[in-house]
Amino acid sequence: MKTSIQIAATLVALSAAPAFAETYAKAGSELRAGEAATVPHLVPKGPEVPIELKVTAIEEGSKSDLAGFEIPADLRNARPYYVRYEYTNLSDEDLSAQQIGAFVGIDDRDQEQAPALAMSGGSFTKCMTPPAKGLTKGQSGKGCVMFMIHENGRLAAAAYKGHYRSEGSANTQADYPIYYNPVKWTPAASASAPTGSKGVVVQ
Repeated sequence: MKTSIQIAATLVALSAAPAFAETYAKAGSELRAGEAATVPHLVPKGPEVPIELKVTAIEEGSKSDLAGFEIPADLRNARPYYVRYEYTNLSDEDLSAQQIGAFVGIDDRDQEQAPALAMSGGSFTKCMTPPAKGLTKGQSGKGCVMFMIHENGRLAAAAYKGHYRSEGSANTQADYPIYYNPVKWTPAASASAPTGSKGVVVQ
């Protein structure tokens, strides 16, 4: 049975204001793949805490990667891009089994794209994010998020938004600036890697 691909909705959590805002990368910061930034991670029903986050690669895939999956009609001319990332817990919270990484994609038209999810029941292994175990202070993990981009376009950047908390905040845009103006990673310069072709690394 084919497995469908769906577009993920942005998660919004509710609770109190952030406590480490002064340690975070400036909203709108732009980095190259391979560079690290300190960004906020929202603990479900808990505090907002700092993590060190680094996009390690932005890879262009091929439509053949999705063989055996049912592709929605509006995505049948699209191809996958894979954003691979690493993170380190800088807080005293245990982040084990939490989903780390709240990314959106920015295409070459400067439009925001939600990540695509390969739903359970398939055997998609090109882009996986295993739940982190033992993610106490100083411990690290890695993940991958997939975006579907039209065949005539490209993924220009991966942007980390985090999540915002509406309760206890009089001005969420001021209190959670990264959510509204995310930290972006663009592909690292590479003179030898061709761009626009399928199945090659464009980091």
